[in-house]
Amino acid sequence: MEDALHDSQSRNGLFYGLAVLFGIVSGVVHVTVEDPLLTALSVVAFTMVLGFMRPRKPWRWTLLVGLFVPTVMIVANLLHYYETLSRAGLYGSGLIILPGFAGAYGGSVGRIFMREVFLKKN
Repeated sequence: MEDALHDSQSRNGLFYGLAVLFGIVSGVVHVTVEDPLLTALSVVAFTMVLGFMRPRKPWRWTLLVGLFVPTVMIVANLLHYYETLSRAGLYGSGLIILPGFAGAYGGSVGRIFMREVFLKKN
């Protein structure tokens, strides 16, 4: 029983690392392309994948992916790569978690739906 719990936690660690990587990629998209809709689309897609793969507690994927967008903006500004950092832009990038919730919960519900419809044994 303990081995199964440890194995599940190590696999969750892989998904947490993947969520951080997806968040960094979304932040880089936001800094380089400077299109908020493309950033929102990448956050929705990444959180949907994570919500589908790990449907329990989908809010964690939104927080991990979404909070790295403003973090990457701040780091890029400190490295003098992103010069257009403003307070409004920073708050706006923090709001990127809102469509992320739709993606994460959509992926989670999709996984539960797929399990109920296609894997249910009568």
